[in-house]
Amino acid sequence: MKITKQPIRTTVIFGLICGISFMPLSFGLCYFFSWPVAFSIILWSYIAIYGFLLTRWSGKSPQTIIFPLLLLLIFAFVTSSNSAFLLLVLVIFSWIRSGICFHKPLSRVFSAELLLTLGGAALIGWFTPHSALTWALGIWMFFLVQSLYFVKFEDNSKEEKITVDPFEEAKFRAEKIIAARLYS
Repeated sequence: MKITKQPIRTTVIFGLICGISFMPLSFGLCYFFSWPVAFSIILWSYIAIYGFLLTRWSGKSPQTIIFPLLLLLIFAFVTSSNSAFLLLVLVIFSWIRSGICFHKPLSRVFSAELLLTLGGAALIGWFTPHSALTWALGIWMFFLVQSLYFVKFEDNSKEEKITVDPFEEAKFRAEKIIAARLYS
């Protein structure tokens, strides 16, 4: 069975799952960690899972994103500022998506990454999330904006080559020869 890649739909659904799971995860992790650390761990896990989805869609090895994810995980425990960590999340997210997985020329990607990543974050900041529910909605909105990346950069010129069964191909050629003899 051939699994088709549909990154737009999957990004929207993944964002919805992240938004729905944010509240239970934040309440659960706050028993073990302080709010900034719990918040950072949740965001790190979302970026890690989405990063592995990106590697699958791009055909890259999942090992290529381990260093950025480890760097982000270290900063999750080191920094106590949510704003600094959010900025680092955006940088690592752009690095994984456009620098590692879908490597395009910097001039072509820089404006799109700036618009989508910082634009999505600014949109969340404009709504000023102050509770777990508004953060959950903000996370889903961020992934909705991120799905626009694949509208802009999806390569529609690649068509999958369908392999035809050799017997079907021989049957088609034989029918073509018979039809040509009948009508000549």
